Amino acid sequence: MKSFFNSDTFGDLTKLVQITFDQASEKQKQLFAKSYTDQFMDWDAPQMGLSFEEIMGAYKLTVLASVIGDNAATPLRSSDGLGTFSGQIPRIGHKFPMEANKLRSLIQMLETSRISDSAKLQKLQETMFANVADAVRGVKDRLDHILLGALSNDGVASFTSSNNPDGRRFTINYQLPAANKKFVSKIWNDANLTTADPFEDMSTVVNAFADKVTFGAMLMSNETMLRLARFTTIKKAIYGTDKQNTPLMLDFMNEQFQRFGLPPVMVVKKQNDVLVNGKRTTVNPWNSDRVVFVPAGKLGVVKTAFEDSQIMPEENVSYSNYDRGNIVVAQWRTGESKNELAAEMTQASSRAVPVLTAIDGIVSLNIASTGS
Repeated sequence: MKSFFNSDTFGDLTKLVQITFDQASEKQKQLFAKSYTDQFMDWDAPQMGLSFEEIMGAYKLTVLASVIGDNAATPLRSSDGLGTFSGQIPRIGHKFPMEANKLRSLIQMLETSRISDSAKLQKLQETMFANVADAVRGVKDRLDHILLGALSNDGVASFTSSNNPDGRRFTINYQLPAANKKFVSKIWNDANLTTADPFEDMSTVVNAFADKVTFGAMLMSNETMLRLARFTTIKKAIYGTDKQNTPLMLDFMNEQFQRFGLPPVMVVKKQNDVLVNGKRTTVNPWNSDRVVFVPAGKLGVVKTAFEDSQIMPEENVSYSNYDRGNIVVAQWRTGESKNELAAEMTQASSRAVPVLTAIDGIVSLNIASTGS
């Protein structure tokens, strides 16, 4: 019997996957929740090799031209040049089984004459897309974890036994400049709600980089945002002295911050599960001890490479592509001939890594330390 995904009886379901992907793209829909990676990064075209070198942007003060005499030689400036960031493009992926008992139910449904063909097709697609959606979301969420982890940990993304239990152990250091690692004058905690001055701390960062960077947002955890709205100095700056007990909502706070020349607050909410010995453990990539100032516009590019299956596709495996072709969905059958679980497997994988080309314009404010 042919694979369920490719059988003559049930049609080529992978083509349905690709059609749905394509239609969603044409109608500017998001099949899956929009990711932070999509929001902050551009996607590069896939390359054949796995090594890359990307030019980094430079956020520096302009060098003043000299005032020179009529007959004097024009001073020659040294060229700082743009830096580069190089590395390897890792593989990201996982797969999900559709076990035989679920297939039995689907086959029974498809063979029932009392159900219309359109209802059968809808049920078939819903069941199929449950695995496809989970697989693709997991890949996109891993890219988010790399990006958010690096942004909130002074430019370093770490892959550990906690956040990547069945994968590689390594780090990516995007080389955040030391000058972009800032500290608060007094720790932002509940004990210092009446004495710490977050307004001054944030203003100091913005003023220090005013001639270099136009910040588009201040990224922080929901916990930090809620605490920020309770600080006496913040309420005083916004309300004056007569409304200290008035709750401060995020939209109004952002409106007032922008009046003072501060970028708006963007709350980072991202949690996922990893599997450790089959048990779910929740991981959060964002370090709540940081408030991160990011430039307006894109922060970098996702470097991508062709998956092995795009170069050497296997027989009896069906393929479809999502997200500009950078995420490959593969579907195939396993069974007793290979001493494996009888199932239809759905796999999503990608060769991809975010590169923060705007790292020189990103500022990390450590709100849990004064730096002394």
